[in-house]
Amino acid sequence: MKIIIAGDGEVGFYLAQLLEKEYQDITLIDKQSDKLALVENKLGIATALGDSMSYKVLNEAGVQNADLLIAVTSVESTNIATCLIGKKLGAKFTIARINNMEYLVDKDMLDLRELGVDELVSPESLAAREVKYLLKSPVLTEVFNLYKKDLYMIGVRVEDDAPIVNKSVAESAPLLSNSSFMIAAVLRNEKTIIPTGDLQVLKGDLLYFVATDRGKDKVLEYAGKKIIQIKNILVIGGSKTGKYIALRLGKYYNIKLIEKNLEKCNYLAKTIPNVQYVCGDGADVGLLEEEGISNFDAVIAVTGSAETNIFSCLLAKDLGVKKTIAMVENIGLFDYSHKLGVDTLINKKMAAANFVFRHILKGRVLTQLHGINVEIQELIVKENSKIINKPIKELIFPENAIISGVIRDGKGYITLGSFELKANDTVFVCSIPESTKEVMSFFN
Repeated sequence: MKIIIAGDGEVGFYLAQLLEKEYQDITLIDKQSDKLALVENKLGIATALGDSMSYKVLNEAGVQNADLLIAVTSVESTNIATCLIGKKLGAKFTIARINNMEYLVDKDMLDLRELGVDELVSPESLAAREVKYLLKSPVLTEVFNLYKKDLYMIGVRVEDDAPIVNKSVAESAPLLSNSSFMIAAVLRNEKTIIPTGDLQVLKGDLLYFVATDRGKDKVLEYAGKKIIQIKNILVIGGSKTGKYIALRLGKYYNIKLIEKNLEKCNYLAKTIPNVQYVCGDGADVGLLEEEGISNFDAVIAVTGSAETNIFSCLLAKDLGVKKTIAMVENIGLFDYSHKLGVDTLINKKMAAANFVFRHILKGRVLTQLHGINVEIQELIVKENSKIINKPIKELIFPENAIISGVIRDGKGYITLGSFELKANDTVFVCSIPESTKEVMSFFN
């Protein structure tokens, strides 16, 4: 497969990083030569210097033979134009990053697919969707939808009083409920562990479970977490992400939004009326206390400043707020923010890159878990495979990898030891990156 990526920002670079593990023929286009030099050194993929809307540059990148053209620059009009031109020049499938939700909502008025843009991706909308998932189960640190509403990957931090503390995975097996969830990975002191039966769960571990829809609440019980109800939310920042959060959640929660730009505040008040607005600085401690930050069930900080977002969430946590979510653009800050005490971090650009990788390329490797060195592989069991009709515990499976869930006939299943794989099952495997090829080979 030949892939062209236009835009070497964080989305473009992260996408290239994901894709180069499986696809060799990738070309990255950007206007800045220093960025392209970095990509060549780090990833070893081909690059093309120039404007992605240029026929010459696109042809130089090999657009006439491209199976996939992905335009993810920071400029929406550039992305759309790149896809339209690229399609005319021969690209088989095109994806454009957009900011304007009208393109997603009002398809009846103008469907860009008819013009040549096959798929649209909005980082802000994806971030708002992630927040929506998290607020449904606030004690979770992360929620990743593996398959519709049938299978999820969820993260939970283990507290002192959890019933599983100092017990091995095997010893805590009686607490497992109706095969509706299982531990798939553990993050401990910045080290990723794929669990075995004798792994002992310790205080402070961040456990990643694969669970069915009915198993999500059972995970909380297993990990000793109390279910939290969210009613009142403080959103700090009227960014595009803040706007989409207010738009999506205003019907279900009592929302107050703080934005320091008066013009933007007035605009939001006119466009999303079922939200209370305050014009002020979300980093102003006095203002936050005056607005009663401690009375909110959740604080979601999505300003353009990661420092403001982290600070606001730490203050909220210190004042007893149940759930804090901070938007952080710098992926390197993730580990530190978790250590400081922010419940959940979101990165809209990573969400966009993973959306493209998974939903368009039907990805086989899905990577959206922040701060943990694990890959989720999506594989199909072949009809003539030697692994079917045998209990999983009897399979000689690669080390540092675990079969954690299956979709069969559109329904999700958790794959404990006695589970048997069938032909055409969609299997989700959690593994450290070094085991990826061995896992692929096992299924092939």
